[in-house]
Amino acid sequence: MKLHEFVVRRLLLLIPVMIGVAILTFTISHLIPADAAAARCGDRCGLTVGYTEDGEPISAYQFNREQMGMDEPVTTQFRIYFEDLAVGDWGESSTYHRPVVDVIKDAAPITLEMTFFALLIAYPLGITLGILSAVRQDRMFDHVSRFFAIAFVSLPIFWFAMVLQLLFAIGAPESGPGGYCEIVLGIEGGCFPIFGRHDPSLTYPVDGFAFYFPAGGTGFHLIDSWFVTDQKLATLPADYGSNWLLFKDTLLHLALPSACLGIASSGALLRYMRASLLEVLHEDYVRTARAKGVSEFRVVVVHACRNALIPIVTILGFSIGGALSGAVLTETIFAFNGMGRVAVKSIQYIDLPVIMGVTIITAVIFLLSNLVVDILYAIVDPRVRLE
Repeated sequence: MKLHEFVVRRLLLLIPVMIGVAILTFTISHLIPADAAAARCGDRCGLTVGYTEDGEPISAYQFNREQMGMDEPVTTQFRIYFEDLAVGDWGESSTYHRPVVDVIKDAAPITLEMTFFALLIAYPLGITLGILSAVRQDRMFDHVSRFFAIAFVSLPIFWFAMVLQLLFAIGAPESGPGGYCEIVLGIEGGCFPIFGRHDPSLTYPVDGFAFYFPAGGTGFHLIDSWFVTDQKLATLPADYGSNWLLFKDTLLHLALPSACLGIASSGALLRYMRASLLEVLHEDYVRTARAKGVSEFRVVVVHACRNALIPIVTILGFSIGGALSGAVLTETIFAFNGMGRVAVKSIQYIDLPVIMGVTIITAVIFLLSNLVVDILYAIVDPRVRLE
């Protein structure tokens, strides 16, 4: 089967899977012992907000149930939900008082941008240390790297995030204006911002993009920063008066949260890579390459690592899932309004439309990541056939 045929088939298979996810999410939302209508009105559920044609009072609770369609039979609610979902109407958020599509549209790029850079840190770091640890098996470097791998896996991510803030963030508490970063590295004012997606004094431009760029931008600020027009840049403070300075500001704000997720994820990758490479290094073809006089660097990097990377490719999908789950705490610590923070707030206020929307988007990300993993199989190991 050709690669493009496989991709098309997998994309078509996403449709029944997504229908199953929507059905499961809808079912769970109606099984949980919570009342979304009561959560919306809170202490005012007993207040009268209107009257029926017969003059009977309508309470705020009854009004919410009618407005949310909760007075309809479950089968009718299910049909309406899927009809609205098919046309892109995911409902209205009772927490944010906005359409769910708009809430997710604003939150998803934040989480994906942070997760992408976290994986860019995790994979090179974990794979490199795993290779070095396997090559130096049972030596000092191996013992130290395994210790840090276990530490990265075991440490609570929220604690690690606060440690990074204390050591490297600008204005870290109890350490002067520049934190310990200024004391240790001598960088005046600190290294990285302590919270937020960009400088608080900067309202990120949403009306100054080039005419061929999407109105309001893509939501990925690292991309959007390069398409802000000169006219808009002229209205910004001098510290952000160019596309490079906007890009740099966004990148600096991403550094600590992405490093927190990436370093935490690299521990497991280190252990997987070490174990996989040690197994491959004892294969016959590796001993044959060494017997032929092939350099050790070529034996390890060219011959052994390619086969050892196959299990690492396998856990790529799980790494994305782990980064998304870790984003919940990381976004809270660093004040990023991404999907994790939106999901937690929606659960607290029983905002079912947002919860179901976040679940569907997360499922799409997982499915697409698994598709990427299958494609990478064929690239890493030509023996793998996409069948």
